[in-house]
Amino acid sequence: MVRTGRLGRRVYEAGLLGRDEQLRVLQELMGRLPDAGGAMTLQGGPGVGKSALLRAAAERARRAGWQRLEVAGRSDDTPFSGLRELLRPVLGTADALPAGQGGILRSALEIGSGPVPETSKVALAAFNLITTRAAEQPVVLIADDVQWLDMPTRDVLAFMARRASDNPIVVLVALRRGRNMPGVPVLDVPVLDEPSARRLLARHAATLPPAVRERILGEALGNPLALVELPAAWRPTRPPGSWSPLPVSSALTTAFAGGLGELPVQARDALLVAAVDHVGDLSEILAAASVLAGRAVAVDVLDSAVAASLIRLDRTTLRFLHPVVRFAVLEAETPARRQAAHAAMAQVLAEHPDRRTWHRAQSVNGPDDEMADGLADAHASLLRRHGVVAAIWALERSAQLTADSATRGHRLLCAAEHAYGLGRTRLTHSLIDEAERQELSDADRAKAAWLQDISDADPQPGPARTRVRNITELSAGDPNLALDLLLSAALRAHRTGADPARRAGIVAAAERLTGTSDPRHIAALALAEPVLRGRAVADRLPSNEKVWYLPDADGLRLFGMAAHAIGDPVRAVDLLSRAETILREQGRLGLLSETLLTEAADLLLLGDWPRAAHLTEEARRILAETRQPSLVAALTSTDAVAAALRGQVERAVELADTVAAWQRTDLIPTLRLARGVARLGEGRYTEAYDELRPLLDQPHEGLRWQSFAAVMPFAMAADRGSSRHEAADILAVLEEAARVTPAPLLHVQLPYARAVLAADAAAEELYMVALGQDLARWPLVKARTEHAYGQWLRRHRQAARSRTMLLSARTAFELIGASDWAGRNAAQAADNPLVSVTELLSPQETLIARLAADGLSNREIAARLHLSHRTVAAHLYRAFPKLGITSRGELAPLLKLP
Repeated sequence: MVRTGRLGRRVYEAGLLGRDEQLRVLQELMGRLPDAGGAMTLQGGPGVGKSALLRAAAERARRAGWQRLEVAGRSDDTPFSGLRELLRPVLGTADALPAGQGGILRSALEIGSGPVPETSKVALAAFNLITTRAAEQPVVLIADDVQWLDMPTRDVLAFMARRASDNPIVVLVALRRGRNMPGVPVLDVPVLDEPSARRLLARHAATLPPAVRERILGEALGNPLALVELPAAWRPTRPPGSWSPLPVSSALTTAFAGGLGELPVQARDALLVAAVDHVGDLSEILAAASVLAGRAVAVDVLDSAVAASLIRLDRTTLRFLHPVVRFAVLEAETPARRQAAHAAMAQVLAEHPDRRTWHRAQSVNGPDDEMADGLADAHASLLRRHGVVAAIWALERSAQLTADSATRGHRLLCAAEHAYGLGRTRLTHSLIDEAERQELSDADRAKAAWLQDISDADPQPGPARTRVRNITELSAGDPNLALDLLLSAALRAHRTGADPARRAGIVAAAERLTGTSDPRHIAALALAEPVLRGRAVADRLPSNEKVWYLPDADGLRLFGMAAHAIGDPVRAVDLLSRAETILREQGRLGLLSETLLTEAADLLLLGDWPRAAHLTEEARRILAETRQPSLVAALTSTDAVAAALRGQVERAVELADTVAAWQRTDLIPTLRLARGVARLGEGRYTEAYDELRPLLDQPHEGLRWQSFAAVMPFAMAADRGSSRHEAADILAVLEEAARVTPAPLLHVQLPYARAVLAADAAAEELYMVALGQDLARWPLVKARTEHAYGQWLRRHRQAARSRTMLLSARTAFELIGASDWAGRNAAQAADNPLVSVTELLSPQETLIARLAADGLSNREIAARLHLSHRTVAAHLYRAFPKLGITSRGELAPLLKLP
């Protein structure tokens, strides 16, 4: 049987998860039997599923009735020991071999029976033995962990693999990545992708806390063996701390760090020091290892660790090949040795006081307030120099060393706040839960509620943890926390569609607070009452000139959030793009992904679709790394809107249905917008109208940015779907809202809606008003308005003007990226083609118009055509009304049209 370590059949199916392509290749290879054969090397890291694939191949051979010969590598350097195990089932037929070959084979496989024959002769004899057997029954040779087989056996396997194709023989071998078998095709066995990894983990870690599951998912790096064994090895009695190493099983140790126990003592000292430190600086590691060993440790002591595939070295750094190797190194040592390694590291970090404090804190037991205070003070420096994760670890460890329960809880909440900014929602909630088990002050209890609310991106309607009463009570004693609570309450009200009374209570609490220029205060007003407080918010947002001088990412992000909420996508994009840059530099991926998605939504509405696509792809990569399921829904809803705008109807509806299944109350308006625009794109106007109407048919104070974004498609659907009368009543509500709020997203679209829904007598003037706006930052609005006006002109037989307007709209749609829109417009034109210039004008008028368009004067045209200049003027006088123009300057663009 193929060896699969300690896992056996537990991970047989697990190892095949997501392996369709590899299985297909193996099946094609084995499908050559019995007419021909071949060979394949399965290459990959430890635990990726090579053994499972070999087991699948062995099972197919068994069902087909083929001869299976199997061997697995082990620590035995005896020459031909592996070959002996492989050939044992067929050695009884060795007498049938040609003269002398049977004796060579027996001599090679019998231990201590004399001198070892030459490997080439043994290989030939072994191959002849296999081909003799294959003449009667196809043979499948399977060798697992070939890197651990003795060298002569590996040479024999390579000899047979290179010659298998002309015989009914299949040779399958599995090797660690970085090893090879010359001349044999390689099939790479990669780690699992994230969806497959999550499915596998769900089967083996269903009872573990969510934060632990996310930690395992991140540390396993898609490795099937790690995804199965790390949950089994996890122990809830482990010391708390997100930095703590995960416990490993013997199966993992064998697979990832099998050569650890055979390393020299100094090499193990160096690996231990590297395992307790996360920087990987080679000079620091060697210096600390020298302190730990009590004598100088040189870099060459690590050669054995490199050879054992435990680490990778370059000139300045040391890296473990997989996180499990680091865990195995730590698991193999006693707590005292781990503490000694931390102390040694602290001793050599005199020039890095923040890291020195961290390692000193790890080298002590029990409460130590002096050490805890020093580590809490160092967390800000760690944040600047080593990122958010280092700051979280420092605060967690500081809390562990703190004797006072209230102080311990406060430090845990500080760590939770950093975890939220990083996008680690599970860790955030875990830290909040631990903090709430302490004796928190009233202010910290309020802060815990605030953190819980803002980190819950999937809130359900119901009472919030953050009470408006808490905001009022804290307004005098802790105004900074009161502003945090105000923002939390407003954010939840915005996400859950809170009732007017709740929103009014938040606004009243805001008015009692000082610091009205604080971004949190402004964002809270925008989120709670985007229409009623829209003007006040707009007046307090920073001007465009000041945006690039604001260094605070949080302030910029909140100002951008406020602009987005009140329906000002231009200012939102300007603010969020600046915040995005700073957040990216700071590594605050959680807030960055949220900022990118908000900015992308606004860019879609404006018409900068290439930039929006770039931001959503970056957000997708971040979410794959940080694993924020709640924001995945927001990303998918943004994708749905983008697909709908592009005219990709089936994709838009599919994405919207996917999000709807998650029952996210806060995303319902966005899904309505996506579905409505999608239905409009496929000409189902009544369905589009019914989908969009709930966004607009409500009191004006209940309108949101999605309502404003729906104005143009709603008006189009009403016009095309015979709902103009009802739509006019809804338009009156929008007009009322426009008198209250300055929201540009509403104001730039209302003129379009007025024109589309107006009587013919007033429509043209309204279209001119709509196009007379400053639409430099609104290419999508301009293109839609030009398109609607061009259609109106065509219906009213102003063919030439219609042609100009529709061509401009089509060009704009193509520049935006709305190729499907442009295609539909062309199709509409084909169904109802415009009259060409030559059909509108007589041949003489056409010729004169073309010459005038080329810039010739009346006298020059007259000389060329042998006419009087008065005759030329008369022809042009008659042509201009036919073309719908008033001057010769309008001829050139018109006559270039097809």
